[in-house]
Amino acid sequence: MELLSESKVKEVARKFRELKIPCDAIYLDIDYMDGFRCFTWNKEYFPDPKRMVSELLEDGFKTIVIIDPGIKIDLDYSVFKEGLDNDYFCKRADGPYMKGKVWPGECYFPDFTKREVRDWWSGLFKELIEDIGVKGVWNDMNEPAVMEVPNKTFPRRCKT
Repeated sequence: MELLSESKVKEVARKFRELKIPCDAIYLDIDYMDGFRCFTWNKEYFPDPKRMVSELLEDGFKTIVIIDPGIKIDLDYSVFKEGLDNDYFCKRADGPYMKGKVWPGECYFPDFTKREVRDWWSGLFKELIEDIGVKGVWNDMNEPAVMEVPNKTFPRRCKT
């Protein structure tokens, strides 16, 4: 299976135009991210996302990217580190952070019941939208989805 890359995205866009298929948006799934970490780009496959997004727009395509709320537990990942430092993650009823496995592996999840977390989270979109130029976000797995558990989501008792 070929990994998603800038060249693959542009190939798909060219094919839409070549076949005269009406299309005004290209959606990028989690493969554009560095290790499925939200608000990052895999620089090997997407070396200059701002240029790519701009070129797609010149061809009439708006770029939409996926964002999932599972934040990889990784002290070298700035989003995780900031969330941890500010106590922005959901906690289990017995106290520790709610941990679950999602695409990047073991993750914590932002506690959107807190205004400061919602403000922080919305600020993370600034680079994607204002700097890189994406035109929309596919907000996915916000149940929140958690893999490898029977109900595929949080336990019923998480404290906020």
